[in-house]
Amino acid sequence: MIKKIMVFLVITMLAAILPAQTKIIPMPDLQKPETLSVDQTQMYVTEGVFIYIYSLKDFKLIKKIGQKGEGPQEFMLNPAFGPLVINVQTEDIFADSLGKVSWFAKDGTYKKEQKLPSPLILFIQPLGKNFVGMGFEQEGQKLMKKLNLYDDKFSKLKEIKKVEHDFQQGKGLTLLKTFPLSVTYDNKLFVAWEADIIIDVLDPDINKLYTIKHDIDRRPVTEEVKKAVIEFLKTNPATKDAFEFLKPFNFPSHFPAMQNIFVTGDKIYLVTFKEEGKQNEVLILDLKGKLLKRALITLKMNTPIIPFPYAIHEGFFYQMAEAPDEEGWNLYVMEIK
Repeated sequence: MIKKIMVFLVITMLAAILPAQTKIIPMPDLQKPETLSVDQTQMYVTEGVFIYIYSLKDFKLIKKIGQKGEGPQEFMLNPAFGPLVINVQTEDIFADSLGKVSWFAKDGTYKKEQKLPSPLILFIQPLGKNFVGMGFEQEGQKLMKKLNLYDDKFSKLKEIKKVEHDFQQGKGLTLLKTFPLSVTYDNKLFVAWEADIIIDVLDPDINKLYTIKHDIDRRPVTEEVKKAVIEFLKTNPATKDAFEFLKPFNFPSHFPAMQNIFVTGDKIYLVTFKEEGKQNEVLILDLKGKLLKRALITLKMNTPIIPFPYAIHEGFFYQMAEAPDEEGWNLYVMEIK
């Protein structure tokens, strides 16, 4: 009883701190959500090899799909390659797991799968009749990240963009240099792989339609931030064993301009690293890049530089975060104004 009272008091205090329009919804089905996606009627959460499908109307669980394995409706994951990634911007749920991609109807019904020629094709998104994904290649002494266009059999058709990988043998790990971002919307590809706000908008054949540019004051990388990030790498179970191997740690003078991009409802939402009090800046643009307004959201952080899973969809911000009692998860929903 005392514990329930304490949790109630913490939630009440939290509600007083958060913007008045923020809704807090307990999510008892989840243990450690990793990604969050939203479409017109549903919300999708990935956790390990599972996909949870929720109603966007009342946030009730509709269906849970997936299990560990190599067969249909099953997924294999490698922690080094990140979580199970899904895309819900088409009529299907498109799931990108280790060595294959899978299609499900929006009600969770299994449709088909396609094996990948390499497990190192990651973060795959449909674009027209083809696909966009990230690959890794060695060029001389440098390891590169490359954004590529693939056909329906996932053979590489064209290189779209490339940057040096954050880790280079003998030179250590560079942090906060860029957050390579790409998203598909309305049969177009929005590519933001620069430290500044520079977004190339491409058609399905990777012809450049136009470029969006904006100048903003980028947030400095302070010594406090560097220490927090290095301490996290030193103690986090996923990185502590490789801590010495990853050295030296290199930081730029400033954060990149963008930490995320969402294109939804004929608007572009750019989440920056700029902070104002306990909130983060969001720039809202039209599809041609004209600045419509500047807004603020309350981002809850999982690590010193990575937030808990979140999404922006048609003017609303959704984020999963640990409940105040640290024994469950809450969904936070707020309208972006």
